[in-house]
Amino acid sequence: MSNDQATEDLTYDSAITELAEILDELEGSEIDVDVLAQKVERGNQLLAFCSERLEKVGKEVSELIEEQEPSE
Repeated sequence: MSNDQATEDLTYDSAITELAEILDELEGSEIDVDVLAQKVERGNQLLAFCSERLEKVGKEVSELIEEQEPSE
């Protein structure tokens, strides 16, 4: 997955995978300062995407549960 891939094209699983790859790169070797800045920026984009996705899914699940509850 390329680092310039728009977050609109991502799934939650692919974003988590890319975050893990970035983390491995940052932990595993010396990295150029310019590349480091790009990796950190991409990591922030991915974290924001994952956070938004989890929030959205949480709301959807809550709505589905509410729909299934019998009204009193």
